[in-house]
Amino acid sequence: MLGRVSACVLFMECLPFQPRFLLLCATLCLGACSHPKAPIYESPPIILVDIDTLRADHLGCYGYGRDTSPEIDRFAEQAARFEWAFSQGPNTPPSQASILTSLYPSTHGRIFDAEKISEKAETLAESLAAAGYRTAAFVDGGLMSKGFGLEQGFELYDHRPGGVRRIGPKVERWLDDHLRDPNTASRPFLLLAHTYDVHSPYEVTPQPYRNRYLGQLKEPPTPRFRKRVSARMAKIRRSHDQQPYPQLPERDVEYAKAFYDGGIRHVDAWFGRLRKFLEARNLFEQSIIVIISDHGDSFQEHGDLFHGQIYSPVTRIPMIIRWPDGASAGVYSPVVESIDLMPTLLDAVGVEIPTAAQGQSLLPFLQGRAGVESMDQIAVSESPFYGRRIAVASESYRLFVTEQGRLEEIYHYRQDPLEQRDLIEQPPKELQSLRGHLRKWRGLVASTELDTDEKVEEVDDETLAQLVALGYLEPGGELTTGGQADQERSPAIFADGFESSNVEAWAEKEP
Repeated sequence: MLGRVSACVLFMECLPFQPRFLLLCATLCLGACSHPKAPIYESPPIILVDIDTLRADHLGCYGYGRDTSPEIDRFAEQAARFEWAFSQGPNTPPSQASILTSLYPSTHGRIFDAEKISEKAETLAESLAAAGYRTAAFVDGGLMSKGFGLEQGFELYDHRPGGVRRIGPKVERWLDDHLRDPNTASRPFLLLAHTYDVHSPYEVTPQPYRNRYLGQLKEPPTPRFRKRVSARMAKIRRSHDQQPYPQLPERDVEYAKAFYDGGIRHVDAWFGRLRKFLEARNLFEQSIIVIISDHGDSFQEHGDLFHGQIYSPVTRIPMIIRWPDGASAGVYSPVVESIDLMPTLLDAVGVEIPTAAQGQSLLPFLQGRAGVESMDQIAVSESPFYGRRIAVASESYRLFVTEQGRLEEIYHYRQDPLEQRDLIEQPPKELQSLRGHLRKWRGLVASTELDTDEKVEEVDDETLAQLVALGYLEPGGELTTGGQADQERSPAIFADGFESSNVEAWAEKEP
């Protein structure tokens, strides 16, 4: 491009001023408007869009009534959308680690905030890098920051926060640089883009998205709640040991949902821009593009707020995979887990799946080479909170076990998606088989547990400040470890000292 511009400048020196000016404008416009084009790849690039805290049932393609996700819905029409995908945990550390390692939290070792993934775990990035892929990640800081082990295998791991307003342009620059460099353009790549934009505090979503759905509310929130949405929710959350458990009035819950949905629409608009960017560079049709989340948020469906429980509002996640040229598009109903993503992607690009992977490749089923009976159709979510809880899902039912107290619940999650009707008093015949699956799972993780004594060595001041702003730490506090955690409690969300103004100031900081 520089050579082309230099030649034009020499030519223009021989022209009168006005023609020279017009030609200069045309030349600069050509440079600004031209995009690098991707070559035809032998192995497809993989683009992983990780939208933190996005629950599946708040997307249009999963049946939601609000228009939160027109771009994601359009994308899902040409993709394989898994109707019943469950995450492995209710919060960021275990769930994100499971997505990138295909290991259950009890195996990979990152359960509490201060813990890191065992170095013995092989990540998706490590497997692809060994096969010749370039690997780059742009994540939104916090508990995704460098040092927790998620960076294993990434050639570039940018953890400077700022949401899609900051991360989006960095993703685009990296892609253009990759395509313009003759040394890299022909190499396939793994690109991870992660954002906390849907995560609380909901009220820092930029306009016009923040207030987009407030006009649909039947009644306004209480005055106190309107002024301090996330802080008020946090106070309720921290009071869960009280009896009776304090609850927000329904109109305040609906107000919070409207803000949450505004955050989804904000990210959806960015995803639409990303799609156009990829289409202009010949990347959209020949890449594997994934939309996934690590968990959702609860709005008192089980009396709780934010995330910590493992009921479906928190652990039912979107998992949408678009294959090159839209192959295998459709809606798939078998139950799957987030740990199935890594082996599926590796299988699709012909890279050997690590023997330690605990998920299954879904590719034979998607390609019609195997029937649904060949799939495990089991999904396990686990949490050290609320008395150490485990949920195991089969084809139709989901069994919950609280190990402290040996309590059981069972739900027909397909007929009762929010898991409101506990059937344990008159249990279905599937109860015994679910208990058997749970025993088998316990044996698996007991025999495969990696070194879980690894803790993050140091967290920089900026990350600590962000964790305070996001509500995971009190000012001057420390990250939790397994020894520190009270297993009766949920993860810290909006610790004491939280103020919306502090979060807004942090969110506006340049990366």
